Amino acid sequence: MLPAITTTHAIPRKISAARLTVRTTVICKYCFNTLGSASQVAERRDLETKHKCREKVLAEQPAISVPFS
Repeated sequence: MLPAITTTHAIPRKISAARLTVRTTVICKYCFNTLGSASQVAERRDLETKHKCREKVLAEQPAISVPFS
């Protein structure tokens, strides 16, 4: 009698991890226009600083003028 090993189990193999990149849509909080998509905080910050809109410029100015005296 020959010793034979038969099995129905699968051969274990290492499966590479699935890498998902989540990209979020960046929207201007002043004019609500879509600026693009970013996956990292640095990309998001770059999109926000490069975007110049009238609402953003007005929001960055002082609310009242400085008195001259």
